[in-house]
Amino acid sequence: MLPTTGPRGPLFGLAVSAGCVLIFVFGFLAWQHPSQLSSFPKSTTHVEMTVTSEGNPKLGIHEIIRQLYQPLKIAPDESTFSFIGEDLNLTSLSLPFLPRYRKPMGKDVLILDLETRPLQSTEDFNNGVFDWRKLNHVSGGVFSHYIYSLIHGYDYKFVRAHEFEDRHATWIKPSALAQHIRDYKFIVFLDADATFRFHHLPLEWMFNYWKIEPHHSVTMALDPWDPEAPDYNADRFNRTYTNTGFMVVQNNDHTMKMLKDWHECPDDTRYKGCSEWKFPKFHEQSAFGEYIRYDYEDHVKELPCAEANGFPGVEVSNCQGKYVRHYWFEKDKIKEDLQQNLMNAITLPIQRIFAENVGGVIFEQKENNLPS
Repeated sequence: MLPTTGPRGPLFGLAVSAGCVLIFVFGFLAWQHPSQLSSFPKSTTHVEMTVTSEGNPKLGIHEIIRQLYQPLKIAPDESTFSFIGEDLNLTSLSLPFLPRYRKPMGKDVLILDLETRPLQSTEDFNNGVFDWRKLNHVSGGVFSHYIYSLIHGYDYKFVRAHEFEDRHATWIKPSALAQHIRDYKFIVFLDADATFRFHHLPLEWMFNYWKIEPHHSVTMALDPWDPEAPDYNADRFNRTYTNTGFMVVQNNDHTMKMLKDWHECPDDTRYKGCSEWKFPKFHEQSAFGEYIRYDYEDHVKELPCAEANGFPGVEVSNCQGKYVRHYWFEKDKIKEDLQQNLMNAITLPIQRIFAENVGGVIFEQKENNLPS
């Protein structure tokens, strides 16, 4: 990847805000329902915290997340999506006429995380030393993907794969996708340093916006291309690579054959010379760009780098991560995005309390006099 030109944002206050998340969530739900928070043993850090209501079933964290985001969620065929960008200006985007995906696909979609390494946060948790401030970008990205799947009802898998002995670890992607695609209409894969910018915006809306059609087996975003370094992210034909850090894989008649050819590429079975990319940059990504996409041209959808790659501060190719962000550098900003998404969802109902004076929290003082 090409280096960013933007400054690194401060992380001060990140832990404090994130640490308040669950307090706000459970406090809000306790206020919303005449319920009582269940007590927790002092010696436990039980993750399935619950809210109990008389006559109502317990609510797990899965349902709490869904309820929290329900007021924010965008419909798959919502004609317009508006958001406030980093410049604090309002941006509105419109779907094409007669969008294809009009209903949530739920469990027909798999959000896939794929790693050869264990999560450091799991080891910390098991040792009783879990701390948000020390959470690395890998766990931050995985948590973000999982929360996103809960919000929209997608299936989710975190796959621990064994590494190859004769090629780079990232070569696990084609075979892992092939092992699961038959069970789903779509698999959406993200690297741990990639994330959805808006948790409340569903995949179906983005598929409509990008015009992903039934014949598209794989959708990826282009990498940045810099005329001052034209060979860096380009193949032997000077065509810009697509980035495998975010992929939409659709189950159609061409997908399994494409994944098979991709997986076998470094064995030089069909593509002589592909073994060059067993270890050099960018491994499976270079092989896809050099060989696979040319045999499956009609079934590969390439997205602008600005929409599904990069992050704020990257000027090359305007790779600002409009919908999907990929932090090639400054990876800790994954945690900032997660924090901002959660805090936006939490503070919306709090703001509604003050805007609508729920419970009479606002008292109008007509005269500024001392009591007699």
